[in-house]
Formats: sequence, C-alpha cells, structure tokens
Amino acid sequence: MRKLLLLTLLFLLAAFPAHGETPRETRDANEAFVNGAIVVKGEGASPQGFFTVAQKRIMALRAAKAGAFRETAEILDGVTVSGETTVLNASAESDVVRTSAEGIVKGATVVKEEYDPVTGIAAVYLSVPMQGVAAALVPQFSGMVSAVPAYSPGMNASTAGYDGLIVDVRGLKFKPALFNRVLSKNGEALFDPARTGQGASGGAMAAYTNSLTDARAILTKKGSANPLVVKASAVAASTDAELGPIEAAAVFYSNQNPRFLEAAKVVFVLD
Repeated sequence: MRKLLLLTLLFLLAAFPAHGETPRETRDANEAFVNGAIVVKGEGASPQGFFTVAQKRIMALRAAKAGAFRETAEILDGVTVSGETTVLNASAESDVVRTSAEGIVKGATVVKEEYDPVTGIAAVYLSVPMQGVAAALVPQFSGMVSAVPAYSPGMNASTAGYDGLIVDVRGLKFKPALFNRVLSKNGEALFDPARTGQGASGGAMAAYTNSLTDARAILTKKGSANPLVVKASAVAASTDAELGPIEAAAVFYSNQNPRFLEAAKVVFVLD
C-alpha cells in the first residue's frame, strides 16, 4: 500500500511540472524584434475515450505543440525582410528561403509545457531567438536586397571616443526588419546588414527597444561604454533610417577606430 501511494505521488509530480515563470508571449513580428525572440503558446486537449492518464497527457501535449508550431510559422511569415517584403512573400519566390523558414520553425525550442489532468488541457510554449532567425535567413536574402552606395562624408566630425550607435526613430513610421539600414539623406549606407561583417552572420544583428536607457543597457552587454546617440530625420521604404548631414558624418568618423558598425553594436529605439 505504501509503495502504491509513493508511485501515485510520483505520477502526480510528473503530471504537474514545476511552476516556473510563465514565458511572455510574442504577439506579432515587430514585438519579436524588441523581445529578441518569437515566443508562442499552443494549447491542446486530450482525446475522449478509454485512454490512460499518461496517454491523454502525451496526446494533449502533442496537440499543443502542433498548435504552437502553427503560431510560430504565422509570426515568422510576418517578419519584415526589407521595405514591404516579408518572409512569407519571399518564401513564395524562393525555395531556399522557404526551406530555411521551415527549418527555423522545426528548430523551435520548448521552453515550458503544462498539463492539467482534471481538464485534460495541455499548454506548450515555443521560442525562436531572432538571432537564430537572422543567422538562417539573412544570408539567403543578402542578394535580394537592393544595393545602395557606401557613405562618403561631405564634412569632418569629432569622434569623441564613441563605441556604439543608438538610432532614435521614435515618432517616425519605422518598421523593424532583418535589414534595417542607416542611410544618409542621399541614400548612402552607413550601416547595412547586407554588407559583409554587418549582420551577415548570426551574432551581428542590430537590437531594438523602446527606451534610451534600455538601449544603453543592451550596448553595455555588447561591450559598448560610450554609444553615440543620433535622431533619425526620416524613414525611407519603412525600414531605412535616414540621418541628416551632421549626424551621418558623426557616425562615419566615430566608427573609424572601434568599427562598432561592423560588430553591429547598433540599437534602434522605437515608439
């Protein structure tokens, strides 16, 4: 009898996983850039019929995971590549892109799962880091994004020992994307992820946040102690931040020694 009670207790503990912090779900593609990951919750119900409790749990979790995969695919399809191009319409034009996108969804990590044996409802949380999305998709898109000339400064500017860049795009219709460029008003590129060394590899992706304080904290983790803060004057094609002549020259000359643009020590501050 004692052994039976012990086995029952162990089974109940297995049915109720440890209650850790509930992951914060990603609601849309833009939020995924700010949060740093696509995080979704899928739910599934156990089947009716003569199944054991263990079988019901397994099948409910399987259904929940399948639902989470579908949610992940929908959010990934909504990720902007550049301009008005999304992963979805790019996938329709390229088998390589479609295969890469499918691989991202299949590679999603289960960060938490729950099952309630009373209601028979299971929940599964999946996560896909945006760094992983960039690592898988940016190389496929690099040749598809329209090229722009490199910036050529028209004036001198003080460098002042800056080692990172914060671009304030608040108040402008700026859309986070895999290829968010920083351009001069003449359309010349200061920061371009399509160029070698600027976002073309997995750990070289710009970051996104909603406050200057958080932007500085993000860059501190990347080794930047004195970032240059510039206000974008306009946005081109929804995803390119344009700088005025003074700001563009400041970014160019500040980058000459530490080369923080090549290391993607860049943060966009959004509304």
